Amino acid sequence: MEETYRPSDGRPNPWGYQIDQDHLAQSTVLVVEDERDIRDMMSTLLGMAGFAVVACDTAEAALNALREQEFDLILTDYALPRQSGLWMLKEAESEGLIMGTPVLIVTAHPDVAAEPAYEVIQKPFDLDELIERVRRRMEGNGPRRRRSAMPPSPGHNQAMGGGPDCPEPVELILYVSSRSPRSFAAVRNIKKVLERFNSSRVKLTVCDLSQDPNGGIEDAVTFTPTLVRKTPGPRTFILGHITSPELLLELLADCGEMN
Repeated sequence: MEETYRPSDGRPNPWGYQIDQDHLAQSTVLVVEDERDIRDMMSTLLGMAGFAVVACDTAEAALNALREQEFDLILTDYALPRQSGLWMLKEAESEGLIMGTPVLIVTAHPDVAAEPAYEVIQKPFDLDELIERVRRRMEGNGPRRRRSAMPPSPGHNQAMGGGPDCPEPVELILYVSSRSPRSFAAVRNIKKVLERFNSSRVKLTVCDLSQDPNGGIEDAVTFTPTLVRKTPGPRTFILGHITSPELLLELLADCGEMN
């Protein structure tokens, strides 16, 4: 399956660095990730940073996309259904499809055998770091030829799962990286929202994955910041931009505010 995204005009830049919109709006990234939630989030974040994105869920679909158009950067998961991301890259190389194209491989495997030309990003990774790495690899690379139009990008915030009734206290866990300004902002924002609630009704735990990389295994955390409503179940996730009080209040709407 192949999906396409384009940054929306007028959308605020969530990152601190200056974006050259004339350059980046014409730069296209191929994202290859089989987990839909992760694929959508990475595509949306890259779109917000000014990149056009084509997203695929299998190595075979990505190879076909490379046969149809040229990309300025490839961001691929290593573990994919049937064939791996590394297989896709080798096949594309053998067909002369990615000569000089920067490549980032995302993986949870500690011993991925990648070629020196491929930069490896270990899961869990920080969203700010991911965008910064993409930006650095794109510097100095002119946009390549385009052979397909890009439809509008989806919305930038996501919440997965439903919010059950709240007959018992809510347990939240916020996965962060202490090195990330975005994680610092997430901690500040969620604590500010929780000031509206009785402390006996909502419990928050902050887990710093930069200190304990294995701390997010139970919730399969891929990037930070991620907020998880653990109980009452089923678990509900807010990925990435934990900046909207309205989104956080919606997550806790069934628990009743103090004021």
